[in-house]
Amino acid sequence: MVYIIIAILVILISSAFIYFKPKETKTKNIFNAEYYRGLNYLLNNEEDKAFKIFTALMDVDSSTIETHLALGGLYRKRGEFDKAILIHQNLLSRPTLELELKNQALYELAKDFYSAGLYDRAEKIFKNLSEIKVYRQSSLEYLLKIFEQTKDWNKSIEFIKTLDSSNINNIKTENLLAQYYCEVSDNYVKESQFEKAIAISKKALKINNECIRANLQLAEYYAKSDINFSIQYYNAVINQNHIFGAYVVDKILDLGKNINNSNALSSSMLSLATNSKLPFIPNIYLFLHYKKDNISAKNYIDSFDLNNSKNSFLISHTLATVLPQEDKSLIINNISNSYEKIFAKSLQFICNNCGYKSHILNWLCPSCNSWECIAPRSTIDIIEDGKINESN
Repeated sequence: MVYIIIAILVILISSAFIYFKPKETKTKNIFNAEYYRGLNYLLNNEEDKAFKIFTALMDVDSSTIETHLALGGLYRKRGEFDKAILIHQNLLSRPTLELELKNQALYELAKDFYSAGLYDRAEKIFKNLSEIKVYRQSSLEYLLKIFEQTKDWNKSIEFIKTLDSSNINNIKTENLLAQYYCEVSDNYVKESQFEKAIAISKKALKINNECIRANLQLAEYYAKSDINFSIQYYNAVINQNHIFGAYVVDKILDLGKNINNSNALSSSMLSLATNSKLPFIPNIYLFLHYKKDNISAKNYIDSFDLNNSKNSFLISHTLATVLPQEDKSLIINNISNSYEKIFAKSLQFICNNCGYKSHILNWLCPSCNSWECIAPRSTIDIIEDGKINESN
């Protein structure tokens, strides 16, 4: 409905322009009649008939070119790429089309091809348009998007190195380049070429020393060979962004399942327990509790303000899971069981750009195609979301 309203506004403005032009001719009167007939079809949701009329009118009067550029964009937004492509190709077939309008139509056509997934055609046009100053930045950004969609990471790397821009698609160039190297590193892991994967992740970290993804990759690569190195990289992630605290704690605890080095694990947990930047993380307390380090466990809880409702809620739920069975009331049992179910089913990652939620950590949001915008959700948010879902 919104698109129809936009189309009507575009058409009405163009109609007014045509109506108030001083020169009246028989052709113009016929044009106006057809234009209003097309508008009537649009109002009655007979869009196919309206489309045919508006397309045919291009051959009658060149003053409608801007209108049809807008109409083509409208069809593209609606997902009707074939109609958008036809409109823009018809415009380009006009031999008298001015160069400025021709370039504008080419740009719109390239966007049609990109939206339709015809990346090879879109790439060819964007490459040509990137030589024109007014279209350069936008065309380069679309070219990078094409390489991303086709997962041609090596091509992305070589291409981005040629750019002189410090910011592309709302992300710093060095951050984007580091992400591309991380993608290459992931591909090496799939091919079991771990030494190459480590080298590439370190290269990403050298380009952007704040690259959380590269640190996580290196932590995982070293997990089976050097637990101290692995923990070192995991700690680097927490220092970079404490929001990843609970996520990293789970990863470090997973190390204990595979490697017999309880000293390194205990030392890491004690260090995290005294990190004042981290929120209360249930698994830190549970680790200390089951290691029977009662003093450290108590000190960990005492370090938080229990007058804070979120802290109180989260800590009470965590303590309920470790009470002796005979001390648990039926209510506490139910709370504890719900608590575990919530975490098992919850979407634990969220895109800060579009709100997309997921069970897995994506570095490129599948919904809005933005980089480095997805992060772990806070424990309290997961619980609150889970309670809502359970009540529905």
